[in-house]
Amino acid sequence: FFLTMGDAAALRNTLSQTDNTMPGIQSSSREMMRFYDKPGGPSLAVSEWRSVLQTSSPSLSLPLLYVANEVLQTSKRNRGSKFLEAFSPVLGSSLMFIVARDRSVVEKVRRTVKVWGDRRVFSMRFVMDLLAGLDSYRAGASNNVTKQQAPLAAAAAASPKPSSPTNSDKKSSATSDSDDDDEEDMFGGTTDGQKLLDISIDVSALSDV
Repeated sequence: FFLTMGDAAALRNTLSQTDNTMPGIQSSSREMMRFYDKPGGPSLAVSEWRSVLQTSSPSLSLPLLYVANEVLQTSKRNRGSKFLEAFSPVLGSSLMFIVARDRSVVEKVRRTVKVWGDRRVFSMRFVMDLLAGLDSYRAGASNNVTKQQAPLAAAAAASPKPSSPTNSDKKSSATSDSDDDDEEDMFGGTTDGQKLLDISIDVSALSDV
């Protein structure tokens, strides 16, 4: 099946209505995952994601980041590397765009990036490059990001080295009590006090590959 303009418009509409709840984030991530097996699908889905991110209000930035997180982990765990390859060239600039609009979210963004390293979604080198691009936005850092810093960070983030997929047994994050402290309050909390982490996390991926 080939994608149509209607498919892209439907995805754009879904992403633009994402809220900061587990059902909302999972609904939007499922809509993106529908593009996985279509020719050019992951690239088109990421393009729509980035377009919505850049044109939406700052309040939608974190929910969209969490959608990307869900898609990346689901893709790596269950499908393959297509979404990792589609997201990686734009992740660095997208993360900096998010924190430049609202510096108060920089630590939440950094915690999300650290999860990608902990769970071997991306190589640690790529994760460290992403984190380095966010350093200037942290509390205590200079209020001015030089014109040289942003392009350098974006260029570094554009050279990812996704780690190899694993076929190890999976374990639900809902029952795991060994999550890293960096993942706490990743989604700002819910009314039920649940952490909005993805389902069936590949815990064995925490070991060296």
